[in-house]
Amino acid sequence: MANKIVVMIPALNEERSIGKVIDDIPRKELMRRGFDVRVVVVDGQSTDRTLAIAREKGAYILVQKGRGKGIGVRQAIALCDPREVVPKVLALTGGLCAKFSDLASMLDAKYLIMLDADGTYPPRYILDVVSTLEEGADVVMGSRFLGSIADGAMTPLNHFGNILLSDIATLLYQQRCTDLCTGMWGFNGQALRTLELSSKHFELEAELFAESVKKGLNVKEIPIHYLPRAGETKLVPLKAGVTIVTKLFERRFWSAAGEFDVKMAKKTERAEPFSFLIPMRHI
Repeated sequence: MANKIVVMIPALNEERSIGKVIDDIPRKELMRRGFDVRVVVVDGQSTDRTLAIAREKGAYILVQKGRGKGIGVRQAIALCDPREVVPKVLALTGGLCAKFSDLASMLDAKYLIMLDADGTYPPRYILDVVSTLEEGADVVMGSRFLGSIADGAMTPLNHFGNILLSDIATLLYQQRCTDLCTGMWGFNGQALRTLELSSKHFELEAELFAESVKKGLNVKEIPIHYLPRAGETKLVPLKAGVTIVTKLFERRFWSAAGEFDVKMAKKTERAEPFSFLIPMRHI
């Protein structure tokens, strides 16, 4: 039986790019490596043709309850657990077969790959993500700053903000991070189920990094190329930046449930004075 890979694509009104993103997923190459590939679009209640196009391309659809990328991804990740799927299936009253296939699409995945739906992260890098997971990584982050950024793909403000946030994450968690806000991730399925998340919006990536490090997972970065997005961005840079920094500090000492993390506190007490102060990279 082939190992299962789920390519999860959070989306909200991405009709201009969702079709190409799905088409560009290297399914044939992954199948030649012995994987069964499922594409799952986690929809944030789109009002355009995003869902119709995704269905036409053969993707499974999960429409989230509530607003926010973090909420949608958390709901999808929960469906990796049979204990979450079964009650939802039993509650269905109509269209059982189609809805069951969507709900069950996340189950039993050896690897979960997550990338944005706006066309900025070339799906060809999924092959590199999977190779890194096969080599023993638990979590893989696609780094735009280890790779390259196309002209016009990132504003100077976002460029500065991404570097600053990545350096703050490095300082706080003592784990090198060059691209905290990346939209391309890979997870070992077993490691993924250990993560405890509470994010609602674009602070999700910061929490994924923080929680992965706190759980002692093997986190690796790989270089990727970043492209200009199709359509308008939904990110408000300054507002998102404050939320991300808040999440980094919050998760440094508290769990997703808001409980004080004794383990992290003791780790800080044992550390040498200022041992976590690593010089920031030049911008």
